[in-house]
Amino acid sequence: MSKNNNKSKSIIFISLMLLMSGFLIAACSKADAEDTNKEAIKKVLEHQFTGPDEEFMELIWNPKYRTVHNNKEENKEFDKYVAKVYGPYFTDSGLDSFIAAFGTQYPAFAYNTGYKLSFKGVTIEQSEKTPYRYTFIAKVGYQKNGDKEKTVNVEGEVLFSTKEEGKIGGFQYGNDNGLSDILRTSN
Repeated sequence: MSKNNNKSKSIIFISLMLLMSGFLIAACSKADAEDTNKEAIKKVLEHQFTGPDEEFMELIWNPKYRTVHNNKEENKEFDKYVAKVYGPYFTDSGLDSFIAAFGTQYPAFAYNTGYKLSFKGVTIEQSEKTPYRYTFIAKVGYQKNGDKEKTVNVEGEVLFSTKEEGKIGGFQYGNDNGLSDILRTSN
């Protein structure tokens, strides 16, 4: 009887170990996806708030890169650059929306008024109710003409695609504590 009892204990032990391993793997997979999403947000913010990126600005402002095709202005070099820098983090439609609404705002304002931006870090929280929704608070430094650097918090929200894992489908800034006004109106 003790031989069968030991065999039963061994089967129960192995079953429990397999079950626990499964839970551990599932938990790690979820944590990896969350970490990947947070890393994508961080990379986008680093690109936005470091610089301004001279190549990015040259491609936006230099008319030699713009052409008109079927009554629509195009900038294929800018599109290629944006796809290279931001493309890995966004869905195609998410990237188009981001660049059209927010993606050039801070770099262009800073560039036009002579400010330098520096990304200082970010706090990112995942929504408990909506797992593909994240909020962030980025710490951004801004400085002009060698003056003392000041910092400000820029808040926003990011929605990840439910169809393309790890890709941002929506990205928007919320409260920037006056940074866009400072950058836009400074002489």
